[in-house]
Amino acid sequence: MARLKTVAGTSADPTIQFATLKVGEESYPLAYSFNSIAEAEHVAGCNLLGGLENLGELSALQFRGLLYAAMKVANPKVTIEQAGELIGFGSTGVIASALAEAYRLSMPVKKQDPPVAEDAPAV
Repeated sequence: MARLKTVAGTSADPTIQFATLKVGEESYPLAYSFNSIAEAEHVAGCNLLGGLENLGELSALQFRGLLYAAMKVANPKVTIEQAGELIGFGSTGVIASALAEAYRLSMPVKKQDPPVAEDAPAV
């Protein structure tokens, strides 16, 4: 059976919201998908899901792996080495902020219950 082409999970997917990382004069779109994290865990050799839950206490492997995972959604051909080249002691703060924003944007939006009118009858 022929495989259907889809944009789901790619940079062309209209449901993905990207954070922007600016390092020097270059800007990079960042987003997370489960697949990008799983692939990056394999390449980086460490737990990245756990790192996302505590961005303040990342190892160097986790930091580079999370940047790699976030870059892969928009640029599937990026390598972990290319992601690592963006990290310097002067860029870690801006990268950490962009990773946190990419993570926030990747979370599903909770639907809020509609407001209840004050004079509505109790059910």
